[in-house]
Formats: sequence, C-alpha cells, structure tokens
Amino acid sequence: MSTLTLDHVVIAVRDLDAATADYNVLLGRDPSWRGEHPTYGTRNTLYRIDNTYIELLAPGTKKGRWANELWKRLEQGEGLYALALGTPDIKTTVRELRDAGLEVEDARDGEGVDQMTGAQRRWRNALAPVKATNGVRMFFIEHKSPPDALPVAPVTVEGGYVQRMDHAVVLSADMEVSRQLWGNTLGVRLALDRTFPDRNTRILFFRLGDITIEISGGAVQTEEGMGKPDRLWGIAWGVDDVQKACDRLRASGVDVSGPRAGIKPGTLVATVKGEHAHGVATLLIEHTPESFRAESRLPQGTAYDNVPQLRAFHALALDHVTLSTPDAMSTAVTWADVLGLPVHGTRDVEERRLRLTDLPAGNAFIELAQPLNPEHSLAQHIAERGPGMYAISIEVDNIDEAVRDLRVKGVAVTEPEFGVREGTRVARIDPASANGVRIELIERRPPVL
Repeated sequence: MSTLTLDHVVIAVRDLDAATADYNVLLGRDPSWRGEHPTYGTRNTLYRIDNTYIELLAPGTKKGRWANELWKRLEQGEGLYALALGTPDIKTTVRELRDAGLEVEDARDGEGVDQMTGAQRRWRNALAPVKATNGVRMFFIEHKSPPDALPVAPVTVEGGYVQRMDHAVVLSADMEVSRQLWGNTLGVRLALDRTFPDRNTRILFFRLGDITIEISGGAVQTEEGMGKPDRLWGIAWGVDDVQKACDRLRASGVDVSGPRAGIKPGTLVATVKGEHAHGVATLLIEHTPESFRAESRLPQGTAYDNVPQLRAFHALALDHVTLSTPDAMSTAVTWADVLGLPVHGTRDVEERRLRLTDLPAGNAFIELAQPLNPEHSLAQHIAERGPGMYAISIEVDNIDEAVRDLRVKGVAVTEPEFGVREGTRVARIDPASANGVRIELIERRPPVL
C-alpha cells in the first residue's frame, strides 16, 4: 500500500454557498467544480490545487447515506470531516487492507455532476468504519475519470494564494495506537517521531507523497488517553508569499495572525482565525530555501527523536559513470590500453540520437556517450567544454519515492521515465541542486519470467 496518496480532504459545511465564498477568499482561487452526488444526497464544491484537492461537502435536498451521516457530524459543528486516500487499484488495496487487519467495506461506484458545465466524473471508493480507524473518517478512492476531468482551480489574486497542501493535523490521545494504524496497517512511511518536552507534545509525521499527516499528542502517554479516538483537526496550506496572503486576507475582512517564524527553521507561518475556515484549524506556511537544508530537520532546543527517521528511498550503489566523447570506439580503445577495461557492447539508440559503449569496471561500469547528431545537446556540451566526465548514475530502490522525497526537500528533479536500458526507469537531478554535478537516478527492475 505504499502507493497510497492523499487524494483529497473533505470539509463538512452547512451552507455550501457561504462556505464556497469564504474558501474562494481563503485560497485565492475560484472553484474547479460545483457539483452534486445524486446517490449520496450531498452537494459539493471542489478546488484542485498543486498536489491534492479540497472538497466542501454539504447535505443536499434529497436523503442519502452520506447526507444522513453528514447531518450527524454537523450537529457537532463544521470542520474537517474525512481523508480520502487515493489508490490506482481499489480492489487490490481493499484486499491488502483486510489482510493487514483493517475492516473495509466493499468498493462502490460513485459519480458526480458539475453544475457549472454539466461534466461528469466517476470513481470507486471503499469506506473504513471510524471504529476501525481510531475515530478518523477515511475512505479509499480510485478515479475512473482522467485527472483533467477535474480542472485546476483558477487563481484569482496576484500573490499570496494557496498553492498546495503542506500537512493535515490529527489530534491523538493514544499515540501508539495511531502509529500502529498509519505505519503498520496502512503501510504509510513514518518520516518523523519527535518529542518536544517544552511544549509537552509528541508528533508523528507520516508521508503520503509530498503531503504530511501530522499526528499530534502529549509528550507522555496518559492512562486516561489510552483507547480514546483520534480527531481530525486542521490543515496547513502552502503559499508562495505568506505576507501577501496575510495582507489580502485582512483586506477581505479575514482575521489573520502573523506572519511569524515557524517551528521549523526557515518557515514563515500565519494563523487564520474566525469563521472563514468553517471549523478547520488553518495555518498558512511559506518555505524559504533555509527550510530545505538538512540542519533544519534536526531537533531544536530540548526536542529529541524517539526513533531514527526512516528514509523514503535508499541509494543502493553507483550504477555507472557517463563520459562524453565525439568518438566512442576510439575512446574505448584508449581505456582498454590504459586500464585494460574491455568493451562489453556498443549500440545506437536512435530515438535518443546516441551511441553508447559500456566498459565494465567491477560492480559498476563506464558508459561512453557519443552524440549522433551535431545539433544534439551533448554535442554542444562537448564543443563548449570538451569531452570527459558528464554524469553519474546512482541506483535507488524506489525511484517514485526518491523523486517525491527530493522535491519535498527542495531538490529539482525530473519525472521518472523509462531509461534506454531495458527494465530501467530514470530521473535526473538538476545540476544546480547537486553542486553542479549531473546526477541520474536509476531503478532497475528484475525481468519478468
């Protein structure tokens, strides 16, 4: 279940029109979707942002299973209602969750209609009872419509708008039970387990793609808290400029405190107060370059880590080193004469306009890369800098997790793609993020028998 993502969050509201107007201001965006669920008896407004989407959910005019449960929730007040965990294969996810001991209902078909355009979206989701998930309402969803069926929410302001979700906060009175649920049962990576004695707080960070689920509880487990349910509490929204966000929100009559320095070095935060967030504890956060430095992730003051942090991926080995050359065969002869490294094979990769020659060297190899077209970027590189060292390729165990984790840390890296070698997928780190060195990440998959 390592493929789970935070597909979207659901916020329960009484008056959908009023809540939509408030979130238009809060997010600095117009809705992606104004819809209804004929089979659920609910209405919604959706905002698709960079890494997830937000759903404002209200009861409709008709009765339905979700509408009845939503009314019960609204008796306690508006607020964060549910987490929707995305999966590419709902059938497999349900089976794996049941094998892990989680009670999950059978997947059901769902559909929604956009009242603004008449567009339709389809999905399949499976609900887990709240008694099985520590009191946190969550369901698992596989979309049957293409991603662009839900358009990106249009930005309506010049700056200080919400770009992405940074993290969602769950309050827990029984941290060990929460850790077991998210880590062992759901199989989500625990990225941080840290105690802050001065604040009497312990936090767990679980990573769903580039979004964090923060479980927050007391520094010391109390007997009174054992067995008590968790509670969905708040969301931190990533903005491009927190000062601009505060200025525009205040101009619209929203009560905001900040900006101020965040707990993590290099972050600036502000708190949205009042009724505009409709019961959701709301934080705005801006990450500066300092927040991506390794030292910013270390415990500060009296804080300490309870367990070593688990990496999202592991660098397994040096796979190969690429050398640029205008003539691969003559260069290979030189390497054979000087170091006795034999040629293992030469092939032309027409779609890349490259000739590649491999020279095995222990557990790694040297790749000689010759451009087959004078307009090739590699040919231009050779013309400007001469032949020689070009790139380093490092094998990783999970390239998708590597790309997500690096981007969270502010490292520019390309999307994974199939490599020129059979059974490989690669991604390339921007040299500006790696001290001027071209680094290729490569994942090698075993052949299918």
